[in-house]
Amino acid sequence: MNTVRLGVIGCGGMCRAHLGSVGAQSPAISEDLRPFAERIEVRGLADIDLSKAEAYRDSYGGAYATTDPERVFTDPDIDAVLITTWHDTHAPYSLRAMECGKHVLIEKPMAMTLAECDAILDAEARSGVKYMVAFRCRFATGARDVKREIPQPDNIIAHARVDGIWPEGLWAQDPIKGGGQILSQGCHVVDMMFYLAGAEPESVYAVGGVFHHSQPDPTDTINAVVRYKNGAVGAFLGGDGGTGRLMAPHPLPCGCPFFVMVVSKGRSAIAIDHGHDARFHSSDPDWTPPYEFGNHSQDLGADVSSGVPDILPAFARCILQDEAPPASAADGAHTTRFILRCFESARTGKVVPL
Repeated sequence: MNTVRLGVIGCGGMCRAHLGSVGAQSPAISEDLRPFAERIEVRGLADIDLSKAEAYRDSYGGAYATTDPERVFTDPDIDAVLITTWHDTHAPYSLRAMECGKHVLIEKPMAMTLAECDAILDAEARSGVKYMVAFRCRFATGARDVKREIPQPDNIIAHARVDGIWPEGLWAQDPIKGGGQILSQGCHVVDMMFYLAGAEPESVYAVGGVFHHSQPDPTDTINAVVRYKNGAVGAFLGGDGGTGRLMAPHPLPCGCPFFVMVVSKGRSAIAIDHGHDARFHSSDPDWTPPYEFGNHSQDLGADVSSGVPDILPAFARCILQDEAPPASAADGAHTTRFILRCFESARTGKVVPL
């Protein structure tokens, strides 16, 4: 295979962010991934709004636009699909794509339920296709710096409380279509937490509930304590509630309240926003951090520091070189399971194994 022929399901904002890398158009693509971006071409695009699919075809190429995703799934001239639809369709579309022998790049969250996680893992094993979750934090400059410097911390503290309160009419706040802020958006920070932990989670104890909305579901506040199988411990705080710019300008003036902090025997670091920026501190006389403040989102620009332009080329490299995806179906299942287990712990008041 010399080229990855791509089908697209869902032509919204995240789709645009990914398709900007087709043909290596984005200047923000890492140099080592640029050759793989050059080998991606769009074949077909589907959206419930045909005009959106047609507009993306005009911008990024493609033989056709359609409102029928089945045409994309069954197209023999398509090797892989990019799925960027509402969350309740992620699992069924993923399963159908794999059934048709297509490699899958899925936006987060991979799945909404434990049963969907299991079904995707089973289908991936049966089909032998590449399945990758678009967890952007793994590609971000600050997060990668933290991972390199402190690969197995003792303590991992994650904060995923969002700026503002999500409107109840927002589709992503719907318990069926979107799952609420913690599953919908907080899953990015959960994945960054596991990525930086470098260890499998063992158990979680959480408290929380619905504090900022009138409906009983979804849960909008979780404070959790996490134990890892290697003995490390940590915490996860997720939800909405209007934390706003309380974090700005500390520790860096990005203004995003998301972060993951890691600590290991006098060495500490924090990955900020979706991992764009970072800060290091040393109380260990034998360790000198690479820098104190890494304001990459301003120094390098948001596109480069986010790593988002690298996601689609990395997916192509997995296919073309038969490599394991940097964010696998197992990683996607870890995040969904963790969040659902947090909800379970908050309901039952018990420590829940992971």
